[in-house]
Amino acid sequence: MINIERQRENFKDHVATFTDYGNIKIIDFKNPKSLNYRIRFMFEEDYYRLHISGDLGELIATNFNNMCYKDFSDFIHNTGYFEGKVNCSSRPLYEYDYDKAKEDLRELFEDYDFTPEYDFETEEGLRDEKINEILEDLDLRTGLGSKAYEILSDMDGSYYEEWKDIGKVKTGILELYVLAFELAQKQLSEKN
Repeated sequence: MINIERQRENFKDHVATFTDYGNIKIIDFKNPKSLNYRIRFMFEEDYYRLHISGDLGELIATNFNNMCYKDFSDFIHNTGYFEGKVNCSSRPLYEYDYDKAKEDLRELFEDYDFTPEYDFETEEGLRDEKINEILEDLDLRTGLGSKAYEILSDMDGSYYEEWKDIGKVKTGILELYVLAFELAQKQLSEKN
């Protein structure tokens, strides 16, 4: 997860410029003395499409009526809504964390019956063993793999919808884009 407050420092010397081509509006936000962290927001207002490009990756988002320059400010405090409008992104919006996956599986198995067959086994030991077996098939970029799904399915197929989110955490890239836009927008409004 990206530390947004620390990232704010990366934009401290950036200068925002606004260019209006009618149905195309562009905000460039960059440090005049460096190429690091430069970012461009290009709004295709006739198609309600936003293109973000630069050092932080690329993203395209579309919405049928409010993905335009003057309305994009509505997304600043609701990245969940913004996320639903993303068509594609060169940077992942989510990744998978091992510790969170372990915690999610413990929670998922809270009421599951792990009945010991032998005296030397404990319910908790069996639960931990199953969790570790599932986590062997966790990819930090894509989540649980087919082997993990097979194990979970053999246990109880009713959890299927919850499995895709096991260990899932935001990368923070949308929050970083929104931060850059917010800082650029603030600077532009102060100039006017």
